Amino acid sequence: MNLIDILGWVGSATYLVAFGLNSAKKVTSDSFTYQGMNIFAGIIMTYYTFSHGAYSATALNTVWAIIGVVTLINRKREG
Repeated sequence: MNLIDILGWVGSATYLVAFGLNSAKKVTSDSFTYQGMNIFAGIIMTYYTFSHGAYSATALNTVWAIIGVVTLINRKREG
């Protein structure tokens, strides 16, 4: 297994852990933890999918990470 594949597994696992924590009500959907995990996973998965030429998944993961960033910016503005 090469580094890119390891990153793919880490990104996928991070998405799943974030979703599981949110579903179990351990974190809220606008929390730094949840959005931070989604941003981290989104960036990793963007690189992973781009490396494999999966451009529709690259777009999805890029937008997913951007949504996380926007959510945290809006949260900070709201105080």
